[in-house]
Amino acid sequence: MADAVTYSVDEARALLPEIRSTLLALAVERRRPREAGDDVMALLDHLRSLGVMVRDLDAGLVDIPTVRDGEPAWLCWRLSDPELAWWHTTSEGFASRRPL
Repeated sequence: MADAVTYSVDEARALLPEIRSTLLALAVERRRPREAGDDVMALLDHLRSLGVMVRDLDAGLVDIPTVRDGEPAWLCWRLSDPELAWWHTTSEGFASRRPL
């Protein structure tokens, strides 16, 4: 994550509507015929351009880069979460997420 964009919790929360709408568009595009593959890649590229890492498309699970206690970390969010409320270190994953 060196030299990558990072977000504060408030900045990441402000980004959630854009992330949510992109993930929902991905869900729609993935159900279309094969020619929609270009649209899927464009949507994934958009999330990557924001620094957002898609971890599980089916669950709508993403990690958003942040810094906690001076160390790189991930803010962890999925479509079914009512708000951004979880984080984990860069060496851990979803199963290790902790409340903010």
